[in-house]
Amino acid sequence: MNGVNLRNIAGSDLPPDVAAASGYDHRGHCYLFSHKQLGELGRIVLIQVRERKMLMQAELYQGQDKPESPTAKKRKAVFEQVVATVNAAFEEKLSGPS
Repeated sequence: MNGVNLRNIAGSDLPPDVAAASGYDHRGHCYLFSHKQLGELGRIVLIQVRERKMLMQAELYQGQDKPESPTAKKRKAVFEQVVATVNAAFEEKLSGPS
């Protein structure tokens, strides 16, 4: 697969206290993100749609919290930072030399 993987992103690129792990998703490469205090944040799935085209799908973990709760809002804010970091690496890889 010609896509990005998280080996292209250093742990220091992610927000503090965020860890990444490989997961399983039938659509493609799946990465799970968690936070030391907030728990599970969400997942990013990289899906190859054509030979040199990939789709990045980010899914925020909902859990038991209501979307308006302080914990859910914090989890969303941290995950948005993660998604922005991964997206920047994804765009950089796709726009770089072949």
